[in-house]
Amino acid sequence: MSRRDLLAAAWQFFSRSVVRLYRGAARHLPADLLTGSFLFRLLLVGSCIPSAAVADEKGDAALTFPSAGTATHVSAIEYKIEICGEIRIPHSQGIRQLPMESRGAFRFEQRSLPTDLGGPFTLRAFRRFSAAGTQTTVGTGTKTGVSLSKSYRTIHTFGSDRGLIHVSPKYALPRQQMDLLQMPCDVLVVTALLPSTPVSVGDRWNNDDWVLPVLTGVEAVIEQSAACELKSADDRTAMVLFNGRVHGATLGSETTASISGEFAVNRMSGMITSLKATQKEERSPGAVSPGLDVTASIVWAQSPLSPESSTLGTLTETAPTDRARLLLLQTPLKLRLTHSREWHLFHETPSVLMMRQLRDGKLISQCNISSAVTVAAKQHTPNSEFLSDVTDSVKERNGRVVAEDTVRDDSEWRIRHIRAIGDASGKVIIWDYYLCSTATGKQFSMVFSHAQSDDKLFGDEAKKMLSGLQIARERPALPFR
Repeated sequence: MSRRDLLAAAWQFFSRSVVRLYRGAARHLPADLLTGSFLFRLLLVGSCIPSAAVADEKGDAALTFPSAGTATHVSAIEYKIEICGEIRIPHSQGIRQLPMESRGAFRFEQRSLPTDLGGPFTLRAFRRFSAAGTQTTVGTGTKTGVSLSKSYRTIHTFGSDRGLIHVSPKYALPRQQMDLLQMPCDVLVVTALLPSTPVSVGDRWNNDDWVLPVLTGVEAVIEQSAACELKSADDRTAMVLFNGRVHGATLGSETTASISGEFAVNRMSGMITSLKATQKEERSPGAVSPGLDVTASIVWAQSPLSPESSTLGTLTETAPTDRARLLLLQTPLKLRLTHSREWHLFHETPSVLMMRQLRDGKLISQCNISSAVTVAAKQHTPNSEFLSDVTDSVKERNGRVVAEDTVRDDSEWRIRHIRAIGDASGKVIIWDYYLCSTATGKQFSMVFSHAQSDDKLFGDEAKKMLSGLQIARERPALPFR
């Protein structure tokens, strides 16, 4: 396995917990390492808090903080994160452990958006990044970097029952760019750590059940515990301590995350002005992620901006559509496609891509994408030849062809479909083979596979992905000089 691949895997490791797995990480890995893909994500932090009212000017008086979602705040946020630890990859000879270190820096403006919704749905904001990037070292010193493209510098962030969701108002995000935007102790989420009732110095309180999982990025919770405490307060600043531990699953992998830290609240404006936190995560290898044992140190600062000086003033909020939530995949095959956020790039070479679909932590299906033989313009591989190839392929796995049809035939694409059923380790498996032919003669093979017992869960995923196929535009050649 090349050092480049190990690095590509490295940064996005903290998935919605501390750094999420960077999906391009597992690219080019040998087959014996595919059991655990390098997909690392970075959870970042920034925080904007509704204004806080002070019951009394005395330091020992009770403080009252308004609930999130009641006002609009515009702020400038600078965020830094440092991560160290190791990744653990299943190997033919056991678990392979690799040390890793990552550093990230982010600078952005944020305008929080008022809403009457409750729970995680109160978290809504526009963000515009002026800088966003990470540098990662894996193993003995190979380094790689990821930065946010200018096309995706403006982001709409909103809370859901699955955590924070980031969308671009104009373009479908590539997963690598989306993962970069995931921040632990995110500014919006930290606001939910404030107490809902008046508190005095030394008082402790708990938070709603949704807060800690979203704060750490754990998707399915088995058990959790968390507490906050008003550490101190003077005429200007209140300091809040927080800590928590959550056990559950992230991306289908068993996960234990713990977090502790403190943040400062300006008593006059109610804005959280700074945060320092440490998050630790242990994760077992899973269907799309390696094992992890990592620690992240998070520091961010927030300062108010006048609406007039902000570049976010002209943006208006609209409900993100299902189309806006789609992700863009640019393949090395000169093929582009869009897909739902359930799909994760598991492995990539110059000629083959492997994607896996997870829903609620469960592996639903897999899709293999590869180049097929190129034919003359406006031609395609004969149906009989395609059928023969599929029949021979599934026969090796005790399979048989059960149906075939042409699902699309127009000026852009001709897509031929063959369905086969077979047995794999005692399970009935369904394979859907698609030969996708363009008018220029380029052809691509897409093979979806899922257990027959998951047929209803898989639904029309193949149709959705096929509907987003595009041929990547060739870059114009530079003029000869």
